[in-house]
Amino acid sequence: MNFSTDLTTARTRLLLSLAAVAGALALVALTVADSADARATGGVGYGGNAASTSASGDAQGTTGRARYERLWDRVSRGDKRWARRTAECESGGDPDAIGGGGLYRGAFQFMKSTWKASPKSPGGDPIAYSYTTQAVVAVALKRRDGAGHWPVCG
Repeated sequence: MNFSTDLTTARTRLLLSLAAVAGALALVALTVADSADARATGGVGYGGNAASTSASGDAQGTTGRARYERLWDRVSRGDKRWARRTAECESGGDPDAIGGGGLYRGAFQFMKSTWKASPKSPGGDPIAYSYTTQAVVAVALKRRDGAGHWPVCG
C-alpha cells in the first residue's frame, strides 16, 4: 500500500460517515416535521381547529386549554376522583410520563392510537397536552368504553 491508496481509503470512509450522519439528520427532521404536523392538524374531536404550540412547548394553545378547562369543569366529582386515582396509579399523575419503552404516554398511559381515537382527543401525542386535557379525554373514553383501558388502575 502507498500513501495515495491510504488517502483514497480515508476519503471513502469519511464520505461514508458523512452520508450516514446526513441520513440520520434527515430522519430526525422528518420525525420532527411529522410530530409538528400531527399537532397542527388537530385530530379526532378537535373540531377542525389547529392546535398551536405555546412558548412552553405545549401543543395546546390558549383557546384549546380554555376549551378543556371548561370541559373539565363539567366533569362530575366522581369522575374527577376516578381520573386522579387512575392517573396516580398509572404514572404517579405525571402528564409527561412515558412507559413501556415509549408505547404508553401521559398521565393515563395512553397508546397513541387509543389517544387519537378517543372522544374529545385533540390528536397528536398525549404528552404534548396538560393533565386536564388528558383527564378530559380519559373520562370521555371511560364513559364510552368503560374502565377496561386501565385494567389494573381503572
